[in-house]
Formats: sequence, C-alpha cells, structure tokens
Amino acid sequence: MSWGGKTVATLAFGAGCAVFGWFVRDLAGFDRKIASAPPPAAPAVAVIAAAAEPFNPPEPFVGHVEPVQEVDVLPQISGYVKEVKFAEGADVKAGDLLFEIDPEQYAAADRLRHAELEKARSEVAVAEAEADRAARYLKRMKSTDARGITQTELDQAETANAAACAKLASAKAGVAEAEANLAIAAFNLKHTKVFAPISGRIGKAFMHAGDYVAPTKGALARVVQTDPVRVTFPITDREYLAWRAERDELRVRLKLADGSFCADEGAWDFDDNEMSASTATMMVRVLFPNAARALVPNAFVTVLLDRKNPKPVVAVPAPAMVRTAKNTGVWVLDADDRAHFKAVKAGRRSEGRVVAEGLEPGSRVVFQGVHKLGEGMKTRVVDASTFK
Repeated sequence: MSWGGKTVATLAFGAGCAVFGWFVRDLAGFDRKIASAPPPAAPAVAVIAAAAEPFNPPEPFVGHVEPVQEVDVLPQISGYVKEVKFAEGADVKAGDLLFEIDPEQYAAADRLRHAELEKARSEVAVAEAEADRAARYLKRMKSTDARGITQTELDQAETANAAACAKLASAKAGVAEAEANLAIAAFNLKHTKVFAPISGRIGKAFMHAGDYVAPTKGALARVVQTDPVRVTFPITDREYLAWRAERDELRVRLKLADGSFCADEGAWDFDDNEMSASTATMMVRVLFPNAARALVPNAFVTVLLDRKNPKPVVAVPAPAMVRTAKNTGVWVLDADDRAHFKAVKAGRRSEGRVVAEGLEPGSRVVFQGVHKLGEGMKTRVVDASTFK
C-alpha cells in the first residue's frame, strides 16, 4: 500500500494547525492569569516626625595642658648648699625660702666693703678741708697788693688749690667705688638665700646640702604654676574663622583620660599670631581653673567645643539622609503615605543624627526602607522594630 504526495501534505497541514491551536489556547490562559494577579504590595517604611530642638554636639580637639608659668630656680652666686628649706613636691608661694648657701665668706666681704666705704668717706672729709683751706689761701693771695707778693707765691697758691680740688674729686670717686663694691657684696650676701620666684608646685631638689652650686652649674629646682593652667589645641584655618566669629557663644570643656569631665569651663586666653606653615593650623589657648589638680602640665586631654545657648534646629536620623547624583535630601510622606523627595542641606552630625537644613518641623521623614522608594510611591508605615 502506498501513500500519495497529496495525502502526506494534507496530514502535515493538519498537524500544524493542531499545534498552533494548542499554543493559542495556552497563551490566552496565561493572559487570564496575569490579569487576575494582585498588584505589588506597598513597601514598608518607618518614619519619624521631624521636630525643632536644641542640637548641640560637641566638636572634639586634642588639647595639651601647659603651665602659665614654669621657672627653673637658679643660684645667683657660687658656694656650698648649707640647707634645703622645702619638701619635694610641696606647694610653695612666691617669696618662700627654698635654699640657703653658706653665707660666711659673703658676710665677711660685706663687712669689708662697709669698712672701705667708711674709710673713703673720711678721706672725702679730709680732702674737703684741704680744698677749703687752699681756696681761701688763693683768695687771700689774689686780694693782696701786687707789691706785697711775688708771682711765684701766687702761682704756688693756684697750684695748691688745684691739687686740693683734684684730691677731693678723687676722694669722692673713692666713695662711689666703695658704694658700688658694697652693693655687690650686699647682693651676694642677699642671694645666699634662694626664694621661690612664683607660686606653684615645686619638684625634686636637684642639689642638696654640701653640693657646690654656681650660676653655670644648672638649676636647683623647678617650680610649676598649677592653678590656673593653660590648655592649647590646634584648629584649621576654616575652624579659626568660625572660632573668631562665634567665640563668645562657644563653651569650652575638658574630658580627661578616664572619661570624666572637668567641673569648670575654660576662658579664652589668646591665639597665636600666625598660622603654622607645616600643619596649616593655629594654636588656641584657653585658661582653666585647676584647684583640684586634675589637670597636670604636659598631659593630653580632649577639648570639647559646643554652644552655650544652642538654637533649635531640625535633626533626623543619619539613615534618612539620602545622597543622589544631583543633591542631598530626605524622603517625606504626605497625608496619603506617598513618598516625595525633599532636597535639604546636611549640617552637623553627632551620635547618629544629622541636621537637615531646609526641612520643616513636623515633616514625616522616612528613616528605614528609603532604598525602596520612588517619587509618589504609595508606602506602608510600620514600626521601626520590624527592620533588622
């Protein structure tokens, strides 16, 4: 039995029609499924009501504690230390006796200079008498009739008067010299006692009884002022301009190494007179009371700058701030919970919050789920605890 060409063609055509019909029926069923599928759910977001409130995050700086005064106690004379008059590490006041240098040779020199001065003064008295006598003799000779004296006698009288005047001048110079020598001796004797030049805390004694000291042999001790102290810290050129503009409005506090804070606030002392060429910073100096001695010179502390009376601003959680290619802003919801992008200027940041300049108080700001949003998109507000 054989098949003709027409018969084969007819069978092939029928099979193709059957396949096409099945495809059309299946496609129609797929369209019905799409048409009946529910719309996508609105994205879940967590929102916060923006409110104007004081936002005063402190700006930290690394500060260095410096004494306002620190003095090395140096001897003005040479000699042997007779006695140390202070306890190491004690508080001293300006004028307190610290060291005594053996005064024996200086006391003897002082007595000698006093005697020399008295001798010089007695020589002046003798010279004054001789000068007076020579002057009176010369006057008498000049008043005598020229026929009663010779020229030689007159010349001798003038020479004697000049010599007496010169002797008197020399005697007076001797007094001035003796007075100067006595002043030096008195200075040396006075400085056998070494006194504290400033009030503060004294360290250890570098010299002790029996040690030979001299102005060229180094310091005897060191006194450091402890109350008040100065805290210095560097600020950049931009920070310096803000510091000058707002200095009277700023509060300066200190945080110590253990995390505690100083009870007293600082008071501006002065700024440097030039910017550092190597660091592009300027040193600012602030005075702090230090009665409790919590601040030790050469220690490092954290300086905190904030405002005395901060103005209310709108701050939002940091995750709410979105940066796009064009600007920075936040997503806010309207009354229908639809999202709208609001361009704002990001300001100061602290502890997970950032100032949103240009955002109206009362705005409902999205801070969770921001990555899902688009302009005008319907949202579903949920509790923030549902986000992980």
